[in-house]
Amino acid sequence: GNFDDWADKTKKKMGHPWDDDNYKYVSLLNDANNIYIYVLMKPKLQGGDTGFQHSDYTLSVGGQMYYVSFNNHTDVHLNVGEKKFVPINIYQNSDSDVNLNNAACVSRQNITQYKYIDKDTLVPVPGTGYVFEAKIPFKSLKGISNTSGQKVTLENNTLWSGKVESAGGSTGPVVLASTGFVIAIAAVLKYSGFNFKKRRSA
Repeated sequence: GNFDDWADKTKKKMGHPWDDDNYKYVSLLNDANNIYIYVLMKPKLQGGDTGFQHSDYTLSVGGQMYYVSFNNHTDVHLNVGEKKFVPINIYQNSDSDVNLNNAACVSRQNITQYKYIDKDTLVPVPGTGYVFEAKIPFKSLKGISNTSGQKVTLENNTLWSGKVESAGGSTGPVVLASTGFVIAIAAVLKYSGFNFKKRRSA
């Protein structure tokens, strides 16, 4: 419910090749336990598609496909700044229909759009667009035995062409790299004659 958390996250500008107006800004992240989804409806021109898209999402994890919808395929109507928590519906087959209550948050935000005057003139105008964020635990996705290192992608052919790939993954390599850097610095100081004890007493 705190969309400010996404301010520093990479978002991909998604749309269809035949449509240079109705853009969506999408972020897909994951850690060891969860997949995180962010979608903002932000068309360039006034009058574009700004509504909440509740259906037609396809999530792929390690080659396993899951069909994801929100709020039981029902629209949401909100005032600017208002938020609503809604369920996530995940379907793979008749034996793995999962509902996660209040696992997604929908809101309506102020956005900047443009009014078309002529081909050389676009005037900025205030607008609003729906945005949602969602958290899907890996343990809720049946058919996955090991989440580590698996490729995660998100599609929605209604909203955009192609796939958004997760920018997440384990922070282990970063920790190891940092540890190696500390060891390397210590080795350089040791062989350069740096005395840790004398330095500490000084």
